[in-house]
Amino acid sequence: MAGKFKYRLQQVLNMRVKNEDNLKLALADVKRAAQVEQDALDDLKLREQNTQRQMNQHLEAGRTADVQMANDYAASLKDKITAQEKKLLLAQQKVEQAQVAYKKAQRDSEIIKKHKEKLHERWLAEEKRLEGIRGDEMASNMYQAKQRVRRAQEEEEAEYEERRAALEQADLMLAESAWMQGFLATAQAEAERLNAEWGRN
Repeated sequence: MAGKFKYRLQQVLNMRVKNEDNLKLALADVKRAAQVEQDALDDLKLREQNTQRQMNQHLEAGRTADVQMANDYAASLKDKITAQEKKLLLAQQKVEQAQVAYKKAQRDSEIIKKHKEKLHERWLAEEKRLEGIRGDEMASNMYQAKQRVRRAQEEEEAEYEERRAALEQADLMLAESAWMQGFLATAQAEAERLNAEWGRN
């Protein structure tokens, strides 16, 4: 690979991921707060049930004073339950708002992540294409280098053959020259012999 993939919107992605993480923590906080309110309501309702049971026992026993006290306490619990239900409702609304905000942050992050992924895939494809071109160029250069070496060898061999042929030609000429000299010497000797014979006659 020629280089490293760089995403121009990386800073935006980092900010969106950080925002998503913060909203996730905020959602967990409001969920815990809502659970606290739910637990408090459940406790009040349990106390109301126990008070109602005690009031019934007082009625059966004919303890009117205790019945009155239990009734007053039950009325007080009912007011507290109503107030607690309002607190729980507000806490649940906060949970819903936090969920909406968190889901939106997730979508915003996902859009950028998919964009980055798509660009990265394109970058990889382009790098692969360029790598192929570089490979082709390298193969072409190697082929051309081999061709140059082959041509140089052929030229060297041709030059060697020319020199060898020239040497053979020179050897042949030398051999012919020696034969010619021998022939001439023989002819001259024969001529001298003939001249000598003619001179005697």
